[in-house]
Amino acid sequence: MRPFQYLLGDFVNALFSEPAFQERFTLYVNFIETLGFEGRVVYTYLPLLSLEREGKLFPVPPEFTHTHDYPVNFLQHYVAEDLDRCDISVKKIKNNDFSLTNYREYAATIGLQPDETHFQQVATQLYGCVNALSIPAAGASGISTINIISHESPAIFNHLMHERAELLWQMTQIFHSLVLSDPQTCTRFTSPFLPSLNATEITILRYAATGKPFKNIQDHTGISYRYASKVLDKLRDKLGGINRDRLFYLAGLLHW
Repeated sequence: MRPFQYLLGDFVNALFSEPAFQERFTLYVNFIETLGFEGRVVYTYLPLLSLEREGKLFPVPPEFTHTHDYPVNFLQHYVAEDLDRCDISVKKIKNNDFSLTNYREYAATIGLQPDETHFQQVATQLYGCVNALSIPAAGASGISTINIISHESPAIFNHLMHERAELLWQMTQIFHSLVLSDPQTCTRFTSPFLPSLNATEITILRYAATGKPFKNIQDHTGISYRYASKVLDKLRDKLGGINRDRLFYLAGLLHW
């Protein structure tokens, strides 16, 4: 096996040779296994419009990309019970903290709130997630997150983190950067969170995405400014009450 100092370069070269998301995810898993981490991994993309809306983080079932041995029942439980509300990593993300979360270490050093204790009990006792990491990164239209779980003993896992956590972090951030810089991939993960749009709504949002003065929409689409404004207000309500400027911004990020 090549020395670990060459692994990051090998990873970058391999990642750029694969244009498709699924192949890049598989490469990422293979490389972290080379580092010594168990390859139980799930990838999630959280659109900003979902993080900013009120209510459920997942108003529709999200697309989880995961390895075959990741506990799918845990993901289903997570969504069904809205466990994001007591997930330490999600709380940190909402506070603009994108640092790595080592759940067991966090519980031991900082301590848990009652709801966070419930989350930990569900993850560890029901699904065997003894060691778990969350590594997020922020993009213009959403948050890219990787979660890794391991059934290793705490002593072995702690040693692995001490020796190779920095390299794991670097590899994960490179993976995130490629995902977040690809408009088609971001749109793929964002689309399920959008309400069903009719032809008029799509036309209005496409115009909004151009950045042209919205008051001139009738000149370009034939839709009156007054009617288009009412449609936008309804869309804002569907998306959890975000303001119009934010809606325009998000429309501009979508790959129409």
